[in-house]
Amino acid sequence: MERRCVLNSWSKEEVRAVIRYEWARGVSGTEIHNHLVEVYGPGVMSKQMLRRWCRPFSNGRQQVEDIPRAGRTLTATTDANVGKVDDMIRANRRITIVEVAEELEISHERTQNIIHDILRYRKCQHDGCPNN
Repeated sequence: MERRCVLNSWSKEEVRAVIRYEWARGVSGTEIHNHLVEVYGPGVMSKQMLRRWCRPFSNGRQQVEDIPRAGRTLTATTDANVGKVDDMIRANRRITIVEVAEELEISHERTQNIIHDILRYRKCQHDGCPNN
């Protein structure tokens, strides 16, 4: 009787730990993938991604967590910046995204994210527009 137990949720680290364990036991990549699909379901990880993880483990990597990458961290979307953007818009409803971004020295994308996604401000096209 075949045992089939599909777990509906998992973390990347959990799956990588299973890969590391199976790889250390000498199990082939294809077999590891089959085991993962059997337990976690077909959407767990592609064979290509599994091979990408087997390579560093075969080279001695022990970590299953992501290694921090170089580059700028997302520090622009802070409570302080959200408050400053809100204050600037309330003080001047005709201020542009570019002006806000330049004043706060953050990217256009982060500014737009703060205005539209966090503060939920929308463009008002006429004088009779209600204040939301």
